[in-house]
This record gives sequence, C-alpha cells and structure tokens, in this order.
Amino acid sequence: MSVNFNIEENGYSVEEVTKYIEMLQSEYENAVAWGEEMEAKYEKLKADYENQGVCFTINEDNQNEVIKDVFDKLTLTIEKVKADAQVRANDIINQAKEEAASILRRAKENSVEIRTENITIMKNLKSIGDMIDVILEKGIQ
Repeated sequence: MSVNFNIEENGYSVEEVTKYIEMLQSEYENAVAWGEEMEAKYEKLKADYENQGVCFTINEDNQNEVIKDVFDKLTLTIEKVKADAQVRANDIINQAKEEAASILRRAKENSVEIRTENITIMKNLKSIGDMIDVILEKGIQ
C-alpha cells in the first residue's frame, strides 16, 4: 500500500500523518478485538457444551474419547484463530513501522533539499545585498 502526504512548510502534513497512524492503530485494535471475540465465543461454546452435558454418542466405549477429540479440535481451531489474529496484528504493526520509517526518510530527504535550496537562496541574497551596498556607496560619493 502506498501512501502520499501533502508537503507543508515544515515537512509532511501532520494532520495527514496523524490520521494515517490512527487508521493503522484502529486496524490493529480491530484485529486484537476480533481475536478476543473468537476466544470468548470458544469459551461460551465450551461452557454451553459442558452445561448441557452434550455427548457425541457413538457407543458407550468411545463416548468420552469422541468428546475429548471434539474439544481438542475446537481448542486447536481457536488457538489457530488467535495465532492468525496475532500474526495479522503483527503484520499491521510492522507495516505501520515500515510506513513511518519511509515517511521519516522522505521527510529527512526533503529537509536536506530544502536546506540546500535555502543556503543557495541566502548566498544569492548576500550577493545581491553586496551589489546593492556597492551601488549605494558609489551613489553616495
């Protein structure tokens, strides 16, 4: 994803950069909230099954094994969902860090360019000032 910000007098638009960082923060918070929501759903489902005494009756000999297998699979699924949410959140954070580093790098580059232009302008102004001084001195005499 490429992001462009308007350049203002002192660098990139603070408002635009702030809004972008807030958007990235919101995405991260949404990913974390989604992971927490999945964990809560898992806990509720687990509690509902336990409270209702739900059994996957195949026969009396393997009933407990089937229930344990179902809960193990549910646990693995929820753990995977949580891990996926954490990976997504980490990706968002890393992307935000990369974008921030890129923004800072471009801002520094622009700052160097502006300083160089400023030095050139100041030299030109000094030369013009020197010429005006010479003209004024000749005119006064």
